[in-house]
Amino acid sequence: MLLAIRERVMGVLGWIILGLLFVAFAFFGLNSYLQSSAVNYAARVNDETILPARVQSAYELLVTRLQETLGKNYAATAPDEKILRKTALQKVINDVLVMQAADDLGFAASDRLVAAQINSIKEFRKDGAFSKDRYQQILRYQGMTPAEFEYRLKGDIMASHFKNGIRLTAAVTEQGLREAYALQGQLRRFSHVLIPAAHVDDQVKVTDADIEEYFSAHPEEFSTPERVRLQYLELDSASLPVTAAVDEDQLRALYNEQSARFVTPEQRHARHILISLQGDDDAALEASRSRAQDIEQRLDAGESFEKLAREFSDDPGSSEAGGDLGFFGRDVMTPEFEQAVFSMQPGERSQPVQTPFGLHIIELLEIKPETAIPLDEVRAELTGTLLQEERSEKFYDMYDKLANMAFEQPDTLQGAADELGLPLQETGWISRAGGEGLAADPDIVDVAFSDDVLISRNNSEVISTGEEHAVVIRVLEHQDAAIEELDKVRDKVRQAAHAAAVRELLEKQGSAMLDRLTGGATTLAKLAADESLKVEQSGMLQRNAETPSRELVSRVFAMPHPVDDKPVYAGMLTSDGSYAVIELQDVLEGNLDTLPESLRTQAWRNLNEIEGSNEIQMVVSELESKATIKIAGESPE
Repeated sequence: MLLAIRERVMGVLGWIILGLLFVAFAFFGLNSYLQSSAVNYAARVNDETILPARVQSAYELLVTRLQETLGKNYAATAPDEKILRKTALQKVINDVLVMQAADDLGFAASDRLVAAQINSIKEFRKDGAFSKDRYQQILRYQGMTPAEFEYRLKGDIMASHFKNGIRLTAAVTEQGLREAYALQGQLRRFSHVLIPAAHVDDQVKVTDADIEEYFSAHPEEFSTPERVRLQYLELDSASLPVTAAVDEDQLRALYNEQSARFVTPEQRHARHILISLQGDDDAALEASRSRAQDIEQRLDAGESFEKLAREFSDDPGSSEAGGDLGFFGRDVMTPEFEQAVFSMQPGERSQPVQTPFGLHIIELLEIKPETAIPLDEVRAELTGTLLQEERSEKFYDMYDKLANMAFEQPDTLQGAADELGLPLQETGWISRAGGEGLAADPDIVDVAFSDDVLISRNNSEVISTGEEHAVVIRVLEHQDAAIEELDKVRDKVRQAAHAAAVRELLEKQGSAMLDRLTGGATTLAKLAADESLKVEQSGMLQRNAETPSRELVSRVFAMPHPVDDKPVYAGMLTSDGSYAVIELQDVLEGNLDTLPESLRTQAWRNLNEIEGSNEIQMVVSELESKATIKIAGESPE
């Protein structure tokens, strides 16, 4: 199957284009899969049912990753909720298809391997060891049973093995690498002229008619957004009251249990004289041994170790200090050096010890024995650990109660507040764009505007907002989006209409310049001089260059090549409101032979990874085309 897939692809450039397409598909979803709340499944893939909770988990993970990637720009640049939910559902469907294929081909994950994976997850560990109680608590907190989690983990392991089998068979030829680098390593040289908005600003006059026309054409720019006010309960383990005093027996038991943490290992204080090797043959070693013997004889005769180290040691880091290395513990020095030092007694001097650095004459000065840190010195730390464990147990217990009461009393949070002793809190107005405080969390905003919470006016499910931190929300007030009256926003409309008119005039002037340039009637330098503008010239730039700006460089690399040494022209409005007239002069294809060997190897590895990922995507697409997939809410074809 993989051979057939490879034969359908024409060249490495095709792979790169396909790679970009698959990234886009992964982001926006391959199919219009919508989840319906009217059924108790999200999708069925062959004979396997995908539950809504699994898709919700995938959606939340996708949102979290986008938030981490986009940061403060998340609200402005992320796709809307429907697109993200489609993408999450497609991701889960793909995972199920791959797992089914892996199972059909005999891939397996043993119970022992699954158990080892679970044991390695630090969130499931308590006091350095796997905790079954914590494991179950965290899964319950995530709305998942151990059986479901272990089933998914086993599927993930099988799917990983299946994908690796495809990925590791992918290989790009050297010719393919050369073709790819010819594009990726391409250099371009260009000149450009920026026409700033101020250049035409005084030519634009906005009338009352223009204001009314712009307001009518762009009402969404001058509307009060849909918004809600929320009531909520917040559960935070850090603020939960705990026992005023920790039992002494508990402290001592924890101290004994973690005793290995509270030991200062033995340290040794030594000095040395290093005689480096002046080659890697027997003659060089013998010469170094002869030098070491001469130094040993002088030491035996009573000369100062410190003086001889300053005079003869080839260790620049310690020679000025008389060879003194200070105190150090195990796993710091080379094994041969360490073995010698830790086999000596204070005052003893070693025979020459050979290491990769040369020959060492070592003298042990003193020993700091291993010492246990007393309980009193770590009492505060251990007390904090015990109190945090108490808070965690209380948090998960209250979490379960909060989830149950919010569900059982869907039209009020008062009962849960009274039962759990949590204060009812309220937010200010929140739009779909989010805001500050609670509204800074996109998950909370998404839930606030969901049908169940906004339209049905039910309490939300418990929303995890951080480690051992969660909230339940309900809508107190709701206001639909509304268009503002023109008189109230006239100044704002005037500014927007003026800016639009300036952009239009800039484009008109820029287009006129381009027509004259492409027709050969003038040059960029003459045009700039006529308009009292400046021509900016670049050197040979790579496609990832940050100057003069990323948007300008991106536009330059999208332009066609010059033909017969004639420049190519293009124009664009820039993000700062200017108009750029661009003259592309030279294009130099990337030459793989100019890359250092290490970078060439890395480029080859990167391209192989792209090809491997593309093959995986095509295999998944083929599996999907042969599968029976039913999406909740969709009519069968």
